[in-house]
Amino acid sequence: MADQFTILIADRNPHVRGFLRRELIAEGYRVQVAKDGREVLRITDVEEPPELVVLDLDMPYVSGLKILEELQNRKSPVPVLIHTFLTEYAKHPAVQRAAGFCEKRGNNIDSFKATVAQVLRKCHPRRFSSTPATREERTENSFDAE
Repeated sequence: MADQFTILIADRNPHVRGFLRRELIAEGYRVQVAKDGREVLRITDVEEPPELVVLDLDMPYVSGLKILEELQNRKSPVPVLIHTFLTEYAKHPAVQRAAGFCEKRGNNIDSFKATVAQVLRKCHPRRFSSTPATREERTENSFDAE
């Protein structure tokens, strides 16, 4: 299921971008990267933007908050998972409306990957509709087919 999603990693640090890219590719996601705010806006300003943007708020050229607000205010909003150090922006309204938040810490890659999966499930529930039918649903459907 993961290979059906495209994720944009937006971080000014090339080591962070590379590490997260490798980890998410290993999970089966398609991954794009952006090193600054201008790249984020260019990559997401297309007919089919990534299904999720992983955004560090500390971005050059265009601030992470401005990017976040831009993506949230689009006709078709792009879900954003904020991946940053705890900042003074934690109470900012745009940050509060983000699809998810994962604080940068030294060894939290498993937590990060779980948060990515959780946000994708929340924001794209139809893409995860492969849950098995209950016995009642199977029974109802079998009568409909007759």
